[in-house]
Amino acid sequence: MELTMGIRAQVEALVRDVKAGRFVEAIEANYADDASSHESTGIETLGKPALLAKERNFLTTVEKWNVIEATSVLVDGHMAAIHWKFELTRAGRRITLEEVALQRWNGEGANARIVQEQYFAFPPGSTPMPEAKKAG
Repeated sequence: MELTMGIRAQVEALVRDVKAGRFVEAIEANYADDASSHESTGIETLGKPALLAKERNFLTTVEKWNVIEATSVLVDGHMAAIHWKFELTRAGRRITLEEVALQRWNGEGANARIVQEQYFAFPPGSTPMPEAKKAG
């Protein structure tokens, strides 16, 4: 029986790219050509070219990334959930965005790609989970 690698390494690579501010590169490397993205606002984006265009457009509005954090990452089979926290400056204002990206991946190991992604955004100013207390 052949042991499969699953998607864990690809999810970890995606998180590393995003945390390093390599958003476009993360899409190029990890999304299928026919991937779809669904925002909690109802906006649907179909295909990697459209996803890349949307991301590039959004990035032009960001003056500074203050925080890029994956607070939780869960992988189960070909599904992943990433709880993202972003603090960024736009139009001179520092804002916080928090969302969970639920991803369905196809393929195994280095060949795995996101085919569908659904975002669940938290309302501005909400705190979905208290920070874990650090032992000390």
